[in-house]
Amino acid sequence: MVTVHTLFIEDHGLPLHLSLYECSPQAPAVIFLHGMTAHAGFYSEMIPGANYLQALAEAGLNVIALDLQGHGRSGGARGRFTYADAIRNIRRTVEFAIDRYHDRIGITGSSMGGILAFYAALEDPRIRAAVCHNVLDLQDIRPVLYLRRHFILVPLARAARPFRSFLGWMPVPVRAFLEPSHVFEKPENLQRWQADRLCVWAYSLSAWISVFLNPADKPPIEAMTKPVRLVVGERDRILPADYHREFLARLRCRKDLIVVPGAGHMLPLEYLEITVPLVAEWFQEHLHHSRGSGNDPGGSERRR
Repeated sequence: MVTVHTLFIEDHGLPLHLSLYECSPQAPAVIFLHGMTAHAGFYSEMIPGANYLQALAEAGLNVIALDLQGHGRSGGARGRFTYADAIRNIRRTVEFAIDRYHDRIGITGSSMGGILAFYAALEDPRIRAAVCHNVLDLQDIRPVLYLRRHFILVPLARAARPFRSFLGWMPVPVRAFLEPSHVFEKPENLQRWQADRLCVWAYSLSAWISVFLNPADKPPIEAMTKPVRLVVGERDRILPADYHREFLARLRCRKDLIVVPGAGHMLPLEYLEITVPLVAEWFQEHLHHSRGSGNDPGGSERRR
């Protein structure tokens, strides 16, 4: 039986909101990270009957869903955070998970959350395995730029880096970099997203630069040693399947890639029945045994 709790933990004086979906004290513990604009409740409450977090818990996981600072019910100015802030928020959540459960900790996330989940697993030795719905090499985002406005706005944002100390507060609409119609396939789901009052529709210029345009503080993806599963929709227009194939080929850890046929971007909500088993089986395999080397030069792609 799954029990649900909400609570706050503190990170450097800021309250971080957690949604807990617990199935058993002995089950693997998995931190979930939301995507751009979103928050934990987005994946449990937005679409009637599509509670992704509950479904993960029913598949045998203790789920700790984090609202990053500046998002959802967590503290901090809306849309103002840095890559270092996000990694620190996640580290604090790992501490909470170990104190509450055990040290068999995994991490997963969707879209921006999948990207940050990859880097958190790379940077935090306590995280044992990851499942990433979407990944991106934050040392070089150029291969995924595809909107005409990207080729105007990204160079402008790069040029603004020296002026972050006094321009960093400036809000930049999420729509400047993300096309909302490419996120959901069903129009009614797009409308629900746009009506969600907890979603953040502008990020500070410093947030965009810190996360996506500052390669200096990001480790190389080839340094990953944890078991990693990548999951992507075959028709994802934001972070395409072909890019994931190239990313997978560069990894030296134990890895695989699942391409969901016919699917677009929002796998956790519009393809919940397919996505949940893909996430749960990876963690059931890699979080139920003692710690060992995650290195494996192999890697495969599958379609589900």
